[in-house]
Amino acid sequence: MRELFERLLVSATPASRVLLAVWASTPFFVIVLLAHGWALSSDEVRAGLNAGPMWALQALLLACVALNLTLAWRLWPRRGRRERVPRSAMLVCLSIGVGYTALTILSGTFTTCASVILVGVLAIGLLIFPMSTMFVAYLVCTGLIVGHDVGVLLGLWAYAPALGPQAFVSDQPTWWLAAWREYVFYAGYVVLLYLLLLLFSRLDDMHASLIQLSHTDELTGLANRRRFMQAVQAELVRQGRSGQPMCVALLDADHFKRVNDRFGHHAGDEVLRTLGAVMLGSVRTPTDVAARLGGEEFALLLPDTRLEDARRVCERLRSTLAAQRFRAEGQNYRVTVSIGLVESRGQDADAILAAADRQLYQAKTEGRNRVCCMVSMWGGA
Repeated sequence: MRELFERLLVSATPASRVLLAVWASTPFFVIVLLAHGWALSSDEVRAGLNAGPMWALQALLLACVALNLTLAWRLWPRRGRRERVPRSAMLVCLSIGVGYTALTILSGTFTTCASVILVGVLAIGLLIFPMSTMFVAYLVCTGLIVGHDVGVLLGLWAYAPALGPQAFVSDQPTWWLAAWREYVFYAGYVVLLYLLLLLFSRLDDMHASLIQLSHTDELTGLANRRRFMQAVQAELVRQGRSGQPMCVALLDADHFKRVNDRFGHHAGDEVLRTLGAVMLGSVRTPTDVAARLGGEEFALLLPDTRLEDARRVCERLRSTLAAQRFRAEGQNYRVTVSIGLVESRGQDADAILAAADRQLYQAKTEGRNRVCCMVSMWGGA
């Protein structure tokens, strides 16, 4: 149910959001209509009710259900369209809000749990409808409640117009009123609990998404520079305890500027995405870290890996990309990559990256499309 509701909220069109509101509210209104119909037909229960307000409430709820179902029938063919439906959304919001408000007022605003349902309904409405639409519904519902309370204070009508004196025995509610209150309480409790769970779930999802965005390069899906440096620092700490080797590689797409200049940035982005995919397919996940540092500059962190093993990984990556054929503006072209690789046994992050950068420069100097490497900061090439 939660996944369905989330999917509806994220991908819903304006019309489908209105349909969702109708689908969520109509069952409750129908249950209330049936329960009140039974109450009005029972001699025992009817004796504790004021028939006039009850029949007025029945008529109002029936009108709300009829209006909502009519709007839903008209909007169903348009449920997949992105066009706005402000009039239908406003009518549904008002009919639902007024129906719940009338139920709350007639049963006693502050002494029953109907007000809890109303608060939950209005809060959930903010997840479905625009703020401007819900603001009007809030004003109308608040105005009805305030107006009723003012009338009660002035002695114009009773606090709970639908209830008569025989609804209570020795100041205690009769069994049917107690049962009705229990139903309303649990209905309101479920609405509010679901709302809280949904909101906290969405907050957790948003928090996870923000963390993911802060650590991920949007174009390639690889780790970004910040995530890569954090991983390097964490691995250096672990390496200090384990004594295992660690390799770092810096990669640069050869003559990448020519691709952008000749075919445009769209083609350049496609090259970068492909390089990112090749990198992910060449490393162990989640042990290794593949990252885009910026532009056409990429990096690999290979923990617990000796130079020869890391070199095989880089050679496989290089040859895979070199064999990849790109096409733009009716022309085929290829892109290669130069790689600088170092094996470290305890140097700090800046020294490791500086050594890898020197190897990358050497790979470019020697003609590009190759891997140059060295063992530790002071080893031979």
